[in-house]
Amino acid sequence: MENQTASRRFYKSKWFNLTLGFGVTAACLWWAFQKMLEGDGGVKKSPGEVFQQIGSAFQAADYRTLPIIWLSLSAFYWLKVIRWKLMLQPLGDYRPIRDLLPSTLTGFAFNNVLPAHLGEFVRVYVFSRESGLARTAVLSSIVLERIFDIIAILAILMVGLFSVQTENLDPRVVTSAMLFGAVVCAGLSVAAVYLLWTAKVVMLVEIILSRLRFIPDGLRRKLTDILETGAAGLSSLRSGRLLAGILVTSLFKWLLNGLTIHLSLLAFGIHVSPMVSAIVLGVTAFGVTIPSSPGYFGVIQLCFLLVLKLFVDDTESVFAASIYYHMCQWVPVTALGMGIFLQAGFRVSDIQQTEPAMATDID
Repeated sequence: MENQTASRRFYKSKWFNLTLGFGVTAACLWWAFQKMLEGDGGVKKSPGEVFQQIGSAFQAADYRTLPIIWLSLSAFYWLKVIRWKLMLQPLGDYRPIRDLLPSTLTGFAFNNVLPAHLGEFVRVYVFSRESGLARTAVLSSIVLERIFDIIAILAILMVGLFSVQTENLDPRVVTSAMLFGAVVCAGLSVAAVYLLWTAKVVMLVEIILSRLRFIPDGLRRKLTDILETGAAGLSSLRSGRLLAGILVTSLFKWLLNGLTIHLSLLAFGIHVSPMVSAIVLGVTAFGVTIPSSPGYFGVIQLCFLLVLKLFVDDTESVFAASIYYHMCQWVPVTALGMGIFLQAGFRVSDIQQTEPAMATDID
């Protein structure tokens, strides 16, 4: 029993998350570097050539896109807090900029410097303390956010995947994309069923899990708790107007992120259709959900390369564009979020003390 407890503590420890995260990042960067070493037409490049071409890409980039990217990023977060206001409306009338934006930026800033999406702990703690809402209510709204984000991203990715028929691609690539698009459609259907008939879905999942004896009891309870938490939040959305507003803001929010990707590629002379940028958005958005080091370094770069290598040959410019896209968001969000956190008088020790209880709720 003591060994099992110690094992659970180890797997939940920050050191384990950091080690796993940095391992994933190192593996992704190594994989991305190997892709660049392959060169065009199978001609191997030296590491020196790769680094030189990445540097040349940064020198030749058009940085006039930066103000537009930051404007798009501002609109992205504005829509995010507008959507959060709609989700919380049954619980209170919160002002998007004054009440919701500070905790949102703080959470994302800590996501950029902590492993395993631990910034969500900070966001829950900060907003719960400022608003007086129970942690479970705040957690429920975050579960809702994740559900609607998945729906919006899958929808955009599906459109992008089905559009690759118009590109000059290997037929095998088109076939694979179409098959993946079908999987995306199935995922959207499941998400829609969960939204429309939440209680019945939760009951069905509980019945199925109870019959799968090989699933540990702890994991079974955790899965049903997650579904029930989401159900609690969804049950508050009885208004068709609120639901429509949440869906629309979710879609436009991620379209703005796709625009940011497209502008980053254009800045480095990579001219692809917006539908290709939509595929990059979808792959990257789901790629950063895997355990990685703070800030998702390496993962974003690999996602860009894996998708765009199918469409362009200049992998060094793609890698440089991924860094440009990444840092255009990482730097301002981290700086603003940390500034808000410190100015409000919060301490990291406060979050560390409440983190175990919040981890139980989220995980």
